[in-house]
Amino acid sequence: MIESDIEMPKDEVPKKARKPRKVKETAPNPAASLIAALKFVKPAQSKTGTPEQQHCIISGHWMAATNGVLTIACPVEDDLNACPQSTQLLDALLKCGRELSITQLTQHALSVKSGEFKGLIPCCDFSELSITGPDPQIAAIDDRIKTALGCVMCLASDGAPSAVLASVLLQSGVAVASSGVSLLEYWHGIDLPPGLLMPKASAAAIAKCDKRLSGFGYSQNSATFYFEDGSFIKTQLFNERYVNYSIAFKEVKYKPVPANFFKAVKAIESFSADGIIYFDEHSVSSHEQESEASTFKIEGLPEGMAFNSKLLLQVEHAFKSAVFDKTDNKVYYCANDVRGVTMGVELQITDKDVPY
Repeated sequence: MIESDIEMPKDEVPKKARKPRKVKETAPNPAASLIAALKFVKPAQSKTGTPEQQHCIISGHWMAATNGVLTIACPVEDDLNACPQSTQLLDALLKCGRELSITQLTQHALSVKSGEFKGLIPCCDFSELSITGPDPQIAAIDDRIKTALGCVMCLASDGAPSAVLASVLLQSGVAVASSGVSLLEYWHGIDLPPGLLMPKASAAAIAKCDKRLSGFGYSQNSATFYFEDGSFIKTQLFNERYVNYSIAFKEVKYKPVPANFFKAVKAIESFSADGIIYFDEHSVSSHEQESEASTFKIEGLPEGMAFNSKLLLQVEHAFKSAVFDKTDNKVYYCANDVRGVTMGVELQITDKDVPY
């Protein structure tokens, strides 16, 4: 028996199935090829300088640029025949939407139009630019070279007074760079010619490129790095011999760096007026005198050594295991395929340090 105040069950009405929403296909950016190419050659270009330093060549579905040290080239989809000012062309293309029109108004001007925007890009004559071709490819390489350059180039300095300090050494098996106080050597394991000294800017252009390396060529004064899409980066080389850096290293038994070592360095760095930090067996300090020092407690460091904190932080990526050598006043360190050495700071001798 069914009670009168209870509703009869209703047949459930099936919910209407929703149609899958169509994903709207995004139209390709008509400027994508040129934008990517201009970003690729950007390390060889600048806003000011000689026509060569400011202008690239676009011709025969290729773009090429040089600044006298770096020569960079890559294929492009666009069929243009001009030598535009690179940075202004890139700036104009980045302001464009889906509608794009590029017109060569005269030998010395391009027009870039998109919607309400119109940019006039100055051009120079082909005769004003002298871009040499790449070195013939003689060997296969891969992205281990990029990793090696990226690891060590932090120690090189653009414009340094000597080639050794301004360059990255690339040769069979290894890449090397030095600041004069620190030295890094990365094992890439690829067979290359000896003694290739490339400027830091060239090493950076190769290391930061998102294309995959595929080939290598060189001559007495230059080296060329090829990528899978046919692009290349050619660099001039320093015509000097690198120092015998291997004598800076010695056989040591590396030990894991204390877990909080770089936390301690970073914590104390700002409390040191000159950036020098001091070690004892139980802490890292900002000053040699305990009464004046800010400290960070940490075990396992050698008593009586000091280092420039910025130099240590510069090589943090290579500093997983280390040996602090008081006799040499150096720290030797390594991580995976890289090893390094950094000199300590000479401490002043006080009366308490003099044995009687």
